[in-house]
Amino acid sequence: ALVGPNGAGKTTLLKLMEGKLEPSLGTISRHAHLRWGRFNQHSTDQLDLTKTPLQFMRDKFADGLATVDGTKVLGVEEWRSKLGQFGITGQWQTQPMETMSHGFQARVAFCLVALANPHVLLLDEPTNHLDMSCIDSLAKAINNYNGGLVLVSHDFRLISQVAKEIWVVDHG
Repeated sequence: ALVGPNGAGKTTLLKLMEGKLEPSLGTISRHAHLRWGRFNQHSTDQLDLTKTPLQFMRDKFADGLATVDGTKVLGVEEWRSKLGQFGITGQWQTQPMETMSHGFQARVAFCLVALANPHVLLLDEPTNHLDMSCIDSLAKAINNYNGGLVLVSHDFRLISQVAKEIWVVDHG
């Protein structure tokens, strides 16, 4: 986890890692085939809130979901299972996202990021607008994730549940 005061450069560091920014000095080498997954407080902006989570995912991946065995078109029950892994179960799968809390919308957005099968997740203040239940669900999803993780957060509840190391960023 990266911690430090606002304005210290934590988000800038994530952007440098991902290649969204280039360094003013020096070089950064990245593996050419490395897949990044980025989740932040604005990740829900990509959701069509008029749709249900089930509709949204089926429409988003209408041509299929990339797997190690190639592309696979998922059926309704398979999508229900995927959404359920992120705490989106029962009626939450079939009601319009505009009627859900920001926390449940964030679960759908996090599921979307995870389905891209990234090697490394970059989580930038992921707990903004989340209640305790959603934070615990996020921690569970992170701990079940098999890739790399860089977390920027001021939320020590989440940090204490998922961080293996804590790095302090200060003075840019």
